Amino acid sequence: MKNEKWKIEGQTRGNKICRILFCVLSLVFCVFSASAQSTDQSFPTSIKSNEIGGKIAARDVGDPRLTSYFFVFNGTQGDVFLNVKTANFDGDIDVFAAENLRPLTKITVFSDVPQTETGRVIYLRKPERMILRVQGRSPNDSPATFSLKFAGSFAPALTIAGADAPELPQVKTENQSDIQVNSVGTIISVKPKPAPTPSETAKKTEDTAEETKSSEEKTNDEKAAEDLPPANEAEKTSDAATKSVAVVTDSTTENASTATPKKPRRRRAAPTRKSRAAMNGKTSEENVADTKNTAAKKSPAPNALENVRLLILFKDGTKIERQMSEVLRVGVDKSGVLTLITKDGAIARYSILDVEKMTIE
Repeated sequence: MKNEKWKIEGQTRGNKICRILFCVLSLVFCVFSASAQSTDQSFPTSIKSNEIGGKIAARDVGDPRLTSYFFVFNGTQGDVFLNVKTANFDGDIDVFAAENLRPLTKITVFSDVPQTETGRVIYLRKPERMILRVQGRSPNDSPATFSLKFAGSFAPALTIAGADAPELPQVKTENQSDIQVNSVGTIISVKPKPAPTPSETAKKTEDTAEETKSSEEKTNDEKAAEDLPPANEAEKTSDAATKSVAVVTDSTTENASTATPKKPRRRRAAPTRKSRAAMNGKTSEENVADTKNTAAKKSPAPNALENVRLLILFKDGTKIERQMSEVLRVGVDKSGVLTLITKDGAIARYSILDVEKMTIE
């Protein structure tokens, strides 16, 4: 009897442990399936249980974008019941046929009440693979939550090997700049620049001193190079010094002595006209002819208006005669006044009725 009681108690304890493990595994599976939410329509999240849920984080002020999650599930022939519970959620919940994205149902939810609960029934004539899209946002700074339950002819989706979504790029802290902004471009914080350490400051000071010293040495070298005479002047100076040596002979003595050479001057004497002519290989007559030709070329050309005259004859017999080179302007305005302006600044006005004839010869 005792052995039978121990067997019964052992079986009861084993059943309890199995039930606890099953509940824990189911809870973990549900949490995992709820947290795995895909934002890519090409790689939706597979629904493997009849209940899913999730959260939509609040966006920054001024960001109008909506958050979209995509799920996939199957359905057999018959009615598929869909129950939706939302809180602080503004958006739509849509169901499409996965084959051609044909819309099957649409639920529009508003956050005018704290919590919203609604449902839909989808009738299927044949087994279908369907895509569920949850698209919306939170109207305030609190996250939006949603929970969906399936019943009826609902069937979990099978995971296809190799159909996992690609990993999205991650924004790491080392890739960020010193200025942090939100999704709409508003500056959140500015990272302060680190204060320089004494060793860095001393190193910068040494580098600056070395640069200053090298620049000074370079400037001094340039000045020394400017002070040195050119190579041509040095050769000419040495030639002049060689030519300036003269031999002086005393008439009373037969001993010859050489005079000490004078120090050459660096100032060069301007070459005379004769030396220039000799350098050019021309005689003085040719140079005079060249000078006359140059003077003739430089003389200004005569003004063509000097031979042209302006003659104004009045009815009383008086006349005005001017060279056109002296006239700046002559003309008759609308009121019948003849105006004559000369280059010396004189202005004369006459009535056109008193003029008998005006010619330019």
